[in-house]
Amino acid sequence: MANPVISKVRALHTYSSETATYAGIATKSLALVGIVTISALITWVMGYATPVTATVTSLMGFIAALAISFRPAWAGFLSPLYAILEGMFLAAVSVMFAKMYQGIVINAVMITFGIAISSALIYAKGYVKVNAGFMRAVYMATLGICITYFIEFILSFFGIHIPQIHQGGPIGIIFSLIVIGVATLNLFIDYENISQSVRQGLPAEYEWFCAFALLVTLIWLYIEVLNLLRKLKEE
Repeated sequence: MANPVISKVRALHTYSSETATYAGIATKSLALVGIVTISALITWVMGYATPVTATVTSLMGFIAALAISFRPAWAGFLSPLYAILEGMFLAAVSVMFAKMYQGIVINAVMITFGIAISSALIYAKGYVKVNAGFMRAVYMATLGICITYFIEFILSFFGIHIPQIHQGGPIGIIFSLIVIGVATLNLFIDYENISQSVRQGLPAEYEWFCAFALLVTLIWLYIEVLNLLRKLKEE
């Protein structure tokens, strides 16, 4: 299944002489992860990891992500900004969890990268075939989760919350495992899109968009793993 964004970028930049490479995408992905890490550490150490920081940076990061999604050509200069904002956001969220449960943050980081590396190896071995049906199913599941979280966000203004999202217990844990599973499946789609971008000879500028897409999924996965660990510790 051809990614529509990939097709769009190919049509707009066929004049480019340099094409995307796996090494280029890997380098930019590591750079963005590094920016997130440095931003998070500075925010944490300087004492700026507060609920206000989490709220402001999440909104600004969302706007930056939307801009990149609609204009992939902007990924080169907006992705580092997005990484800085998300680093600040993750620091603020992580501090809240770290105050409640010692060691939960480092465990969440290790599990997140463990899942990312394992899924990359599984994809590279060809054990998972990312075809049209796979993408369609994952996109539908992801949309369903997004709608659930959006409904929860709206209901929160009226003091109503969906227990499975926040509370522990068997149902809450199963819900988190399902969301983590869907996030992991999105990683396979990210890897497939990276592979397509290289195989189809997309311009080198698209490497930033691939790195950005991968970062978005990793951040989502980290937050969900963090939430799952919290639920498990509350048992």
